[in-house]
Amino acid sequence: MSEKIMDAIQNKILPIATKIGNQRFLVALRDSFIGTMPVVMTGSIALLLNAFLVDIPEQFNLQKITSIFQWWVDVNNLVFKGSISIVALLFIYCLGVNVAKIYKVDTLSAGLVALSAFIISIGDSITSTYSVKNSKRIDLSTLFSGLDGIKVTGHKLNVTISGVLPGTQINSNGYFTAIIIGFLSAIIFCKLMKKNWTIKLPDTVPPAIAKPFLSIIPALVSLYVVAIFTFAFSEMTNSLIIDWIYKVLQTPLLGLSQSFFVVILIAVLTQFFWFFGIHGGNVMAPIMEGVFGVALLANLEAYQKHEAIPYLWTSVSYGSFVWYATLGLLLAIFLISQNDHYKEVAKLGIVPALFNIGEPVMYGLPTVLNPILFIPFLLCPAVMSGVAYLATYLGLVAPVTQNVTWVMPPVLYGLFSTGFDWRALILSVINLGLAVLIYLPFVKMANKEYIS
Repeated sequence: MSEKIMDAIQNKILPIATKIGNQRFLVALRDSFIGTMPVVMTGSIALLLNAFLVDIPEQFNLQKITSIFQWWVDVNNLVFKGSISIVALLFIYCLGVNVAKIYKVDTLSAGLVALSAFIISIGDSITSTYSVKNSKRIDLSTLFSGLDGIKVTGHKLNVTISGVLPGTQINSNGYFTAIIIGFLSAIIFCKLMKKNWTIKLPDTVPPAIAKPFLSIIPALVSLYVVAIFTFAFSEMTNSLIIDWIYKVLQTPLLGLSQSFFVVILIAVLTQFFWFFGIHGGNVMAPIMEGVFGVALLANLEAYQKHEAIPYLWTSVSYGSFVWYATLGLLLAIFLISQNDHYKEVAKLGIVPALFNIGEPVMYGLPTVLNPILFIPFLLCPAVMSGVAYLATYLGLVAPVTQNVTWVMPPVLYGLFSTGFDWRALILSVINLGLAVLIYLPFVKMANKEYIS
């Protein structure tokens, strides 16, 4: 019966999953998130260093350490400002480049067109409201009359500064708009390039000069399409398209991602694809990075500003508390396995597993297409993600606020990603223990099969 179910899944469900994982625009989206990683990780390291220099000393009343290294804190803040604070700009350029790779046209021009289109679609002013203590009852309307950008409402001043890029629109808040505008502008540009809507110069013109001229007409059409669309949308709705997308699409999707059952479902689906030899991370990357990754960046920014952390669960939460279930399997094998092959693979796989590299075990044991291990392979991430989610929800452990490299050893991973919350160590050990307990009876079953 189990073999029939496995065959049905392999023959009907997995081909669909493979097509999804290889869909060229989803691949471009995944590669664009990955493309921002060097800069985003640098910003995350800067934030993590500030946790060492500011937050930990503050917990132990050692503010003198912070004052001594204040220059370093300021440098880290500058790095953060040039990385995570402008992540939407970094992402959309990468998206334009990766879409151009699909059509095999000029990647540099496509990236610039996508970036320019995004700037067209967002605001160009910042408005702040200030309360004014007016004990002398001065007529504020008369006092500020004639000054552009200042509007008086009772005892409040609404000050508008024009000609700037709003920081709240070029950070993680702008991700969904960047995805939509990036695809729209880059695809128009690339299709027109393929149709040869270009300005061709004589062969005597150096390539470095001729190549940009080829992109002028496609870039012009693409940018004007976005500009007209943005203008028409603003006229009809009296709001910016980025504000509408954030309100109607991004916020509800991020809210949905914080559901207990969605968190578990994503963990199980990722493992499900891995069981059949399909890279679960690649298949789930658009959701993992496009939704949970955006939640992580929002948490990073809130942590930097010492604001309330907006999201309970992020993409790094899985790495912190879930993805090291393979280590639990290896510990179960060391404890009770009589299978010489299992024990040999466990010895070879333990060191890579300590750095979250599970492929030697996955394909050497194997766990892939191993019917005995199918249930624990899916049950472990479900239980571990559920326990970690509830612990975070109940305030027993801090939410993940740091972007930690995926090769960080388990247990330490949770400590670093939560901004050095010592309770994350306990949660990580509990989850590892749960993984061992879940795998133990199935390793015993493998013993019986080996002996027989």
